[in-house]
Amino acid sequence: MPRPRRSARVLVFDDAGRVLLIRYAAQRASGEFLCWLTPGGEIEAGESPLQAACRELREELELDGVVVTGPIREEQNLLEHEGELRSNTDYFFHTQCAVEAPRLAGVTELEIRAMREIRWWSAAEIAASAERFFPVDLVGWMEQVWRRNYAQAADETRGKLGLRG
Repeated sequence: MPRPRRSARVLVFDDAGRVLLIRYAAQRASGEFLCWLTPGGEIEAGESPLQAACRELREELELDGVVVTGPIREEQNLLEHEGELRSNTDYFFHTQCAVEAPRLAGVTELEIRAMREIRWWSAAEIAASAERFFPVDLVGWMEQVWRRNYAQAADETRGKLGLRG
């Protein structure tokens, strides 16, 4: 039976409803596995999922002081992590920040090697892309989270500035 692993992941939105993803290169027995995924990582001993989500944002993106909400979803999966099959539980959260705020960082040598780049993606760009994304249902899900939590405030701000949607 695979060892359990718990991780915290965060949907980070900009004011246009795009989500920030990290291009991640995992080394597997079959070779390099490339994908785009939400910021986050393993929950450390004694840490709550929310504490881990906030720590991961600081470590991976140098984001501090953002309001992180959740968990809004829990997902079970099997994944190969550092050469070992693990039974993983992801706890998902969400937040919003300015486009220029995140900077790709990393703490461990493995993180620095694996995290290749960050990019803001719209749902339409993800849907049209041939790249691999996790979670696999990200497009529909990110749109729901955006509408439920941020869209009205963004529309009101654009309206006050005389801008159109």
